Amino acid sequence: MKRWALTEEELRRTRAQVQSWAAKASAALVVGAVTIAPLVLTLWVLWLVLKVAALLGGLITAPIAALLGLAGADAHPVQWGIVNALVAAAALIVIGTLAKGVIGRMVGEAITGLITRIPVGNMVYGSARKLITTFHGVPETTKNVVLIEFPSPEMRCVGLVTKRFRAHDTGEELAAVYVPTTPNPTSGYVEIVPVDRLVWLDWTINEAMQFIVSGGAISPETVVYRQTGMPPPPSAPSPEG
Repeated sequence: MKRWALTEEELRRTRAQVQSWAAKASAALVVGAVTIAPLVLTLWVLWLVLKVAALLGGLITAPIAALLGLAGADAHPVQWGIVNALVAAAALIVIGTLAKGVIGRMVGEAITGLITRIPVGNMVYGSARKLITTFHGVPETTKNVVLIEFPSPEMRCVGLVTKRFRAHDTGEELAAVYVPTTPNPTSGYVEIVPVDRLVWLDWTINEAMQFIVSGGAISPETVVYRQTGMPPPPSAPSPEG
């Protein structure tokens, strides 16, 4: 006669097997997530770049397509997305080439002056332009990467010094520090910190961005942690010969 009930020993072995399978599946899930995370993050960033490029390119191709009576992006979204991204890249190359010349700079200044006359445009465009110009023109040897006491005194966060100024009431030197978030450094916080409370690092901005985007996985073997104070003077160039 066939048994339908399991003995205590059989139940114990079954539970052990199920727990073993669950543990192996959980471990494999974690390993798979860690393995695929960099690829997903890279694809996500590329997707955002392509979306923005397609949007910019669409501002150029949409009027041309309507004028020529061609099927728009609604009919062929993938094809038009690729075309728009390529058009945006070509337009940026042309704009970058023209911007280096005298006429390009004059046109750029005229556009900037027009946008900054608009209240909202002055707030958004002016601030974004100053931020991008600040980091775009910073030499790689300039010391702009710091650690600040955030979010508590015994914790440090990587930040980028965007401006230094003095306090009107105390006269102490202050620094505006942009603290990017991980893994998206385009969002973050702006902190005003006394300069003598900053820990100045010898990292370049690229190294700081790699550290932030990778969640700290890409970092030097050692780092200054408690040596606060004024920024060190620039190192003198080594004598030739």
